Amino acid sequence: MKKRLSIYLAIAITTYCNYQCFYCKEGGESISNKKETIPFSKIKKVILIAHDIGITNFRITGGEPTMVAYFAELIEFIMKFDDTRIRINTNGYLILKHIDILARYKERLDVVFSVDSISANLNGVHFPKFLSKDVISTTRILKKSGISVRYNIVVTSLNEQEVKELVLKAIELKVNVKLLDLNKFSQYLGYGSNKVVGEEAYDLWKKLFVPMKNFYKFLGNIASNSKSEWTTSLISKGHGIPMSSYFVGENWIQVKDSTRGAKYSEFCSECNYFKNGNCQEGVFSLFLSTNLVLHLSGCKNKSIHFDLNECDNRQMKKAFEELLSFID
Repeated sequence: MKKRLSIYLAIAITTYCNYQCFYCKEGGESISNKKETIPFSKIKKVILIAHDIGITNFRITGGEPTMVAYFAELIEFIMKFDDTRIRINTNGYLILKHIDILARYKERLDVVFSVDSISANLNGVHFPKFLSKDVISTTRILKKSGISVRYNIVVTSLNEQEVKELVLKAIELKVNVKLLDLNKFSQYLGYGSNKVVGEEAYDLWKKLFVPMKNFYKFLGNIASNSKSEWTTSLISKGHGIPMSSYFVGENWIQVKDSTRGAKYSEFCSECNYFKNGNCQEGVFSLFLSTNLVLHLSGCKNKSIHFDLNECDNRQMKKAFEELLSFID
């Protein structure tokens, strides 16, 4: 078995979420817009195939994954292999419910919080994922238990003025940070219940998008050193968008800057999404959506979307191997 140490499988286990962030889309990270959760029996089969072909890194996301009844069982199932690692993307809503199992595997997992602002409301817009007293308390409990914590901050024109303060507060808490510019979607949940699609979504993206270059001078001033291309352990620097990183003491701030371009496969050059400028992410990881479709993360090309619902083990393995051919 070939160990694929710098490739991970992201799994959106549910589209349900207790928050409705304006910059998100229906279904969260999943390509499915339906309200659904992957049955645990099916997810286990996929993980077994993935591990069998050498994938040992897994990212659990949603929706909000900690809301799913089998969340703790899923962690146990993946960790029964002695070479696996897990990254958990969460808004932190129920993360402490699972503190015992997270602490048990603290050497092999990390928790990524979405934290978007200092304030609950900015410019008349509600930010449900703000740095509240509860989030700070939860962060400290996780770190006291030896669990690595990172804050993901999606930067928009609405929270731009708070990003520097939020980064400094994260450093004070000894937390790593990743700044992300806004993905260009064809749909956003929008403000309140005002979902926007099509041209309205593109107009909203243009209104909200903030270039990461606005923060490079600030990050350079607070950092002891930096690297123009550095990644965490779940992905190699030869994939996706090059990440700039700034190191402050034992912690780091990483920047996802889509204006730097991304790294693609030869297949991508013939894809209309790539030709039309509608592909920002490049090729960097495998993704299992809630409808049990396996695809490349962020890829809209349905010719390389594989529905695993009725697949046997051999067919699943073939789907994995075809997608891995774009990354390996």
